[in-house]
Amino acid sequence: MIQGDQMDVYKVAQEFSLGDDFTIENNVLIRGKSGLQHKFDLIITSSRDEDTKIAVLQKLSEDTVTDIMEFNAIARDCGFQLKAISIDRNLNKLELNLAKACNISIISPDNGKKSYNIFGLKNLDENFGKLMRKGSIYMVSGPSGTGKTALSTQFLIEGAKKGERGMVVLTDTQGKMFVSNAQSFSYKFGEYYRNGVIEVMEISDRILKLKSSLTSNYFSMKNYIRNITTQLKTLVVQYDVSRLVIDPITPLIIEDNDFLGQFFRALSITDTYTIVTSGVGKSDVSVFGLEQSFAAGVIRLNTDNPDSDVKRATVVKMSGGGYSTKPILFRITGKGILEYEEDDVDMAGPLFNQVIV
Repeated sequence: MIQGDQMDVYKVAQEFSLGDDFTIENNVLIRGKSGLQHKFDLIITSSRDEDTKIAVLQKLSEDTVTDIMEFNAIARDCGFQLKAISIDRNLNKLELNLAKACNISIISPDNGKKSYNIFGLKNLDENFGKLMRKGSIYMVSGPSGTGKTALSTQFLIEGAKKGERGMVVLTDTQGKMFVSNAQSFSYKFGEYYRNGVIEVMEISDRILKLKSSLTSNYFSMKNYIRNITTQLKTLVVQYDVSRLVIDPITPLIIEDNDFLGQFFRALSITDTYTIVTSGVGKSDVSVFGLEQSFAAGVIRLNTDNPDSDVKRATVVKMSGGGYSTKPILFRITGKGILEYEEDDVDMAGPLFNQVIV
């Protein structure tokens, strides 16, 4: 666990979806293509993929614009595509726009600041939501009927309440059916959908055909991932999306560690909360038993009775630490998802039991 003055290192790693699996080097000297030697405050390297390296600048002078331009220049000279500036103050609009143009992530006090109103469930928001960061991928998993789609829909609705535009990408459900179910689940969804605050997208046959031709060849996988994530990011920009849901993620991926690592990294979208859903299969957390390793956080849903509207959410992983693994109860109602008090748990079961001797 990274603590104290190293917390900014952790925030940078989380920004690029590295989770806890990374190494750091301080005050690194690297000779660039120009032949000049440059010094970097930090270099963060993924332990899963040594080619994934992040150059980090931690110190800024009063001439921030010059600092950003020089940092971008030396990072490019040394071949770094991933760049971040970690500082203890906020940048002005000009500085932020320059950093964005240089494709530099800014890790500052207000970057990814949470209102704790992520799912609209106080216990879940204070336990999981407050640790969520834009630009990272989070997974909601569980067996069929445990509320994955409902919780993800609630996530979009809560964002819409604050004026944040949302989008759900459906991979195994027809759009019309989803909209109909979502409107019966919450009347507010229908309102936001009609007004274009929440967009609904369906997977196309082109993606399925592209995936069917996918091989284990590195370039084939890279091309497939680039096609999907580029179009997704284009949609996010086009519709100014702050909250994205892919429900479920399984039809888009293949059972391969290298593929999943590349896919989740490419799927990371700056300034956007992204949630993917997954059923269970080879593990009780995901279909392939691998996906959770590449998510910054995982919520597992379950229920004692599939016919009951009472569901149970358990945080099984969350980058940043400080979370509880105690199950959080909620109900799926016609007004959306509501908190469920633990004192009322016994009322959810039958009042009478048959005696069999």
